[in-house]
Amino acid sequence: MTSECHPRLSEAACAKLQSDYVDIRREMRQQANETGEAAAIPITVMQLEAIIRLNESLAKMKLSHVATESDVTEVLRLFKVSTMDAARSGINQHIHFTPDMANDIK
Repeated sequence: MTSECHPRLSEAACAKLQSDYVDIRREMRQQANETGEAAAIPITVMQLEAIIRLNESLAKMKLSHVATESDVTEVLRLFKVSTMDAARSGINQHIHFTPDMANDIK
């Protein structure tokens, strides 16, 4: 017998994700204002969609039909460690962007 699990974010998880997304965007904007430079890797709607998929995947690994606030907390922690810290560390200085890629980032 095969069972399928297609988790979705709970309302509380959606609210937390929305709030945290806005906070991250605000932090990035503040950092850009303080340094005078655009954020190295801004959090975009595409990244938000990936974060949602990661939340659903985390719930699926637990065979849960609902992604919870704790799932959101863990996925955002992973996002910050992997993406945000990499951007702050200057790793992007070692990546050679095409002019189109650099324009997309700006």
